[in-house]
Amino acid sequence: MSPARITVAAYGDSLVEGWGLNPSDALPTRLEAALVRAGKNVRVLNFGVSGETAPEGLLRLPEVLEAKPQAALLEFGANDCYQGVPVEETEKALADMVQGLLEAGVAVLLAGWRTREDLFSQYADDPMLEGMIPLAPPLFNAEYVRRFNEIHPALAKRFGLPLIPHILDSLGEPLPGQASHFQADGVHPSATGTRILADTLAQAMLPLLP
Repeated sequence: MSPARITVAAYGDSLVEGWGLNPSDALPTRLEAALVRAGKNVRVLNFGVSGETAPEGLLRLPEVLEAKPQAALLEFGANDCYQGVPVEETEKALADMVQGLLEAGVAVLLAGWRTREDLFSQYADDPMLEGMIPLAPPLFNAEYVRRFNEIHPALAKRFGLPLIPHILDSLGEPLPGQASHFQADGVHPSATGTRILADTLAQAMLPLLP
């Protein structure tokens, strides 16, 4: 008899939902395919919502738990730093999500987001990207960047979670002739990018699956 199908929740923002992509190229679909190739009988549910911050995502935790996943990819943070959400609010919301998942018996892979001080300035003189990335919020300064970048590593240590320090770390420069790993905004992965991310995340997710 074949083993019962494993449910994985991909829980996050636009990077999970698949902003700008066909559903077949979205990260949850690609992650499911990568895990199946690795021999797992798994379905990956898409709980990504574009534009959400961690406090907003926390409100959807009951919906995620209702699906009864055995494991979850948890990814929030990009919108928090774009909008200048106070670090303590982002950290508390993420901690509440992690705690709620763990208490329900869900294994958690935490995918972080690393920001930088020049995040906004590089887009200032590019009219093609006007409006795609907001102006730097008032709280966005060097101290905010330092504190924000400590959130995910600190939570991983606190809860004993496997961590992808920055979800986009595996997306380097494409090889000659290869499609770009990013869409025009330079933030959201392209279809090529999600395939690379899925392979990286699948390797980190495998030890969490029954």
